[in-house]
Amino acid sequence: MRTDSPGFTLIELMIVVAVLTILAGIAIPAYNNYIRESQLSTARMNVEPLRLALEDYWLDNSTYATINGQSWTPGGTKTLETGPLGWRPDGDNDQYSYAVTAGTNTFTITVTHIASSRSATCTKNTACTYAE
Repeated sequence: MRTDSPGFTLIELMIVVAVLTILAGIAIPAYNNYIRESQLSTARMNVEPLRLALEDYWLDNSTYATINGQSWTPGGTKTLETGPLGWRPDGDNDQYSYAVTAGTNTFTITVTHIASSRSATCTKNTACTYAE
């Protein structure tokens, strides 16, 4: 007389592995997209105060600060902090670098993602364009 031993068959284990693989295939890209969006949100959050600092300087002086090439890079140059604007980004900023070129009547802010080189550009008369 044969008794059934408790346990899983090979087919049952293969089905479980297949289901887990499908779930991981859906979850990992969604998680990566979530991380990318949160990093982009941080960059957007930091660009607006920089734009406002430039506009505030213009209101006080009737010209934009001449700050060609000033930048803020994690672990690198931080001339935007020591320049006429005295700006530094808020929050955890190890993903993006910020650069400003400004003249008498115009400015350009460029935000670049360090790992992927995705960037956003903001100018005086246009809304920021973010490459995702």
